[in-house]
Amino acid sequence: MRRSAELGAIMYIQTLDTLGDLSSHQRSDMLTEVDFKWLMAGIGIWVNPAQLRLDPGYAQASLQNALNSHCEPLRRCAMALKAELESEKRAIS
Repeated sequence: MRRSAELGAIMYIQTLDTLGDLSSHQRSDMLTEVDFKWLMAGIGIWVNPAQLRLDPGYAQASLQNALNSHCEPLRRCAMALKAELESEKRAIS
């Protein structure tokens, strides 16, 4: 258990270090994704962030699970992430 907590702390610090190199918009997007991942973990669903951004079917299923949740913060986070993903899709098209 202690090893897991140490790894979590290291990952958190690495995330904070990475955030310093990003624009405020990129930081906001990244934090929404991190919030989504941890809120989903809270209801017992593991989310792969890379697959979330690369696989539209996976993203849609993950977001639908979140939107169907009884957890209001998760539903709000899912709506924000959905808007971000749709915005990125339009920017790429």
